Amino acid sequence: MSLTSISLLLFAVASAVSSQLIFKHWTSGLGALPISGSGTLAIIGRILQSPLMLAALFLYGLGFLSWVYLLSRNSLSLVYPVVLSLNIILIFIFSRFLFHETVSMLQMAGIAVIIAGIYIVFTA
Repeated sequence: MSLTSISLLLFAVASAVSSQLIFKHWTSGLGALPISGSGTLAIIGRILQSPLMLAALFLYGLGFLSWVYLLSRNSLSLVYPVVLSLNIILIFIFSRFLFHETVSMLQMAGIAVIIAGIYIVFTA
């Protein structure tokens, strides 16, 4: 994998993880959102009035563009497992420390398996 591809991969991961953390932070004070037509329109209105959410959406879009460039240079069977795994690992870590989410030993074992899987995919 070239340096350009590694850079694109890291940016795609960083933008996806950052966006998800911002989305969670923003929604954490709202409680369970209603799933209805009027509820959906109301939440869209709130999102459009939030500079933080608009910035997160923009960042998410940049990550999408990075992903498209990455796919044009590499095989999906290589980059998708790596990007998805890194996203899972980083979200797991940041969720624990930023949002104080509980973590079980079984979840930590699962993360260890994912890390081993990334190693196998990259060295195969």
